[in-house]
Amino acid sequence: MDNSSQKLKLDILISTYAGGILDIPRMLLPQRDDVRYTVSMQFSTPSWKELVPKELYRRSDVTLDFLPGIGLSRNRNNSIARSGGDILLIADDDNVYTDEYIDTILETWRENPDADIITFMAEDYEGNPLHEYPAQYVCSVEMTMRRDSIIWNNLKFDERFGLGSPKLCAGEEEVFLANARRLGLKILFIPKVIVRTRELNTTRDFVGDSKLQMTKGATFKYIYGTANAVWRSFKEAGWYMVNRKANPFPILTNMLKGVWMYR
Repeated sequence: MDNSSQKLKLDILISTYAGGILDIPRMLLPQRDDVRYTVSMQFSTPSWKELVPKELYRRSDVTLDFLPGIGLSRNRNNSIARSGGDILLIADDDNVYTDEYIDTILETWRENPDADIITFMAEDYEGNPLHEYPAQYVCSVEMTMRRDSIIWNNLKFDERFGLGSPKLCAGEEEVFLANARRLGLKILFIPKVIVRTRELNTTRDFVGDSKLQMTKGATFKYIYGTANAVWRSFKEAGWYMVNRKANPFPILTNMLKGVWMYR
């Protein structure tokens, strides 16, 4: 291993909106030479900028950028554009990190110098796995990436997907990774925990959320094409009927709307 691989620096990209900026100071670890933070704050009115904790301005390892408007994918793209580390870690403003987690990330990248994207595991605040691993679905807070690979390949989060987008309220991680695979980037999964965050509650939300159901159909269409997306929509609706005793017809109808809506 060459000496440059020993000097990797991690940039933690924190996306937040308006009052979420108040939670950022508790996320920051004591300063270390191999870690920096890029905080991208979205807001609806300029007065929100006055809430920025003074500590963020005092920390030399924090870069703060302001982005008017909404859209999580847009915010993530802004933080990538403002980043400066070798390795990028996607973060939300409710994450909890430790020095051990950071060491795990950097050591894993030193051991895998040819990787472009490495995904890890996350836990909830009680120490339970965030979901089953390995899994097809990857949460954004489990994702790390080599900055050069992302920048040179112009790989971005699709701003049609994700929280705050007009029609498609999720799916940005799956679309991002699908695009990475199409570019031929090397993606690894390492079964090690790197973050604690709030627990997922997607099963209950999915059954009652028509927008989320349409988003799932659109995501299937983007990744697998029309015919495969239709088949997967039937399969998904059937799963919720059998395992959650949900009415499959509105779920299927909304998923198919998403398939046809996506262009």
